[in-house]
Amino acid sequence: MRLSFIMMGIELAYSAETAFVSPILLNIGIHHKYMTMVWSLSACLSIICSPLIGPLTDQCRLALGRRRPLMIFLSVLLLLGLILVPHGAKIGLWLEWVTMPVKIEKSSILNPWTIFCTVLGTIVLDFSADNCQTPSRAYLLDMCLPADHTRALSTFSIMSGIGSFLGYAMSAYDWESLSWTHHLGGNISTVFAVVAVIFTISALLTLTTFREVPLPVLEDLPVCLPIPSCKDIQRIQSERRKISFGAYIKSILRMPASIKILCTVSLLGWMGDVCYTLYFTDFVGETVFRGDPGSDSQSQEYGLYESGVRFGCWGMSIYAFSCILFSMGMNSLIRIFSAKFILISASSLFGLSMICLAVWPTKINVLVLSVFAGINFSTIFTVPFILIAQYHAQESFRGFDGMVVDDGKKVDAARGLGTDIAIINSSLFLAQIFVSLIIGALVSLTGSTSAVIYSAGVFSLCAGIAANRVLYLE
Repeated sequence: MRLSFIMMGIELAYSAETAFVSPILLNIGIHHKYMTMVWSLSACLSIICSPLIGPLTDQCRLALGRRRPLMIFLSVLLLLGLILVPHGAKIGLWLEWVTMPVKIEKSSILNPWTIFCTVLGTIVLDFSADNCQTPSRAYLLDMCLPADHTRALSTFSIMSGIGSFLGYAMSAYDWESLSWTHHLGGNISTVFAVVAVIFTISALLTLTTFREVPLPVLEDLPVCLPIPSCKDIQRIQSERRKISFGAYIKSILRMPASIKILCTVSLLGWMGDVCYTLYFTDFVGETVFRGDPGSDSQSQEYGLYESGVRFGCWGMSIYAFSCILFSMGMNSLIRIFSAKFILISASSLFGLSMICLAVWPTKINVLVLSVFAGINFSTIFTVPFILIAQYHAQESFRGFDGMVVDDGKKVDAARGLGTDIAIINSSLFLAQIFVSLIIGALVSLTGSTSAVIYSAGVFSLCAGIAANRVLYLE
C-alpha cells in the first residue's frame, strides 16, 4: 500500500486545483472565456514531454534507480505549484513593487506579474501532477510480480480515490470558520497548505518503500531478465545498448494496433472525465443554482454561484468515494465479469448518466449521478494500464497485420513498459487540450454550461463503443 501513497497525494493536489483554480483565475482578472484555455497550456507541455518521460525512466542509469529520480523531481515541482497558485497574487504584487515601485497601486492586484505567477503555478502544478503518475505507476509495477499487477493497480486507484475524496471534501469545507486559518492567508491558502503537507508525507512514504536496483546492475544480472536462454540474454543486452532516442520516437509513432485502439478508448474516456472534473462545479453554480460568476461579488447571483460551487464539491466528493468503493472490488469484478465487460459498461453508464444530468439538472441528480462518474474514473484509471502490463508480461501485441504476434518479431525492440505507460498516460493531456479548446466555444454557442455535461456523455458513450475493439488477453 505504501507504493500507492504518492498517488493519494497527487490526487489530493489535483482535487484542490480543480476546485479552486477557476475562481482564482477569475478573481485576478482573467475573463471566463479565456480561463478554460489556461488548462490547455500545461496539457500542451505534457503532450511534448510525456512521451519522453517513459523512455527516460526506462533507461535512467542513476544509482537511486530508474523511476525514483524523476518522481522526486516532479514532486518538488508539484510543491512549487502548490505555493504559486494560492499566493500568486501576493508574489505578483511583490514582483511589481520590485520592478515598478513608482507605479504600484496598493489596492490593485490586477497586474501582469500576478497573472503570470498564478498561471505559471497552475501550469507547474497541473504538469507535475499529471506526469508524476507515469514513473509512479512504473515503480509500482516494477516492485510487484506480474500476477499482482491487477491488485496493485486497483490499490493505486483506491488511493487515488481517497486523495480525490479528501481533496474535494476539504474544498467544500469553510476553513475560515476556524480562528487559526487567518495566519495562513484564508480559506484557499489553508487548503493548499494542508495539501502540501499531506503530499510531502505521502511522497516520502512511497519513495522509501523499496530500493530500486540500478539499471547498470540489472544489465549485469542475467537472472533479472525474463529470457529463457543465455543466447537470448546476450542478444537482448546487445540490442538495449544500441537503442537511441530516434528508436524511442519510432516506437511511439509506430505503436502496435492494440495500443492504438487502447489509446483511442483512453482518450475518449478521459475527454468525458475532463469535461466532468474541470467544469462540473461551474456547471452546478450556473445551471443548477442559477448563479452568475460575472456578477458583483456582493450580489445574490454571485452568492448563488458560490453556493453551487460548494455543492458541486460535495458531488465530486461522492464521485471520489464511489471511485474508492469500485476500485476496492475491481480485482474481483474483473475476475468475475472480465476487463472487457467492466470497461464497456463503465463508459456507457457514465455517458448515459451525464446526458440525464444535462437534461434534468437538479440537486439530487448532481449527487446521485456523480456515482457513475467515480466508477468511470476508476475504470479508465486502472483497466488500460492492466492491459498494457498484460501485453508486456505475455509479450503479446496485435501487429500491423492485425495478428497477435510475439513482441520481438513485429514490435520495435525499443518498446518498454515505461514508454507504453507514458503513451497511454498522454491521452489525458490530449483530452485536456481538446476539451479546453472546444468547450468555451460550445458554451458560447449554446449559451448554457449544460453543453459541458452533454459533451461528457457523448465522449464516454463513444469510448464504450470503441472499447469493443480492444485486445483483451483473457
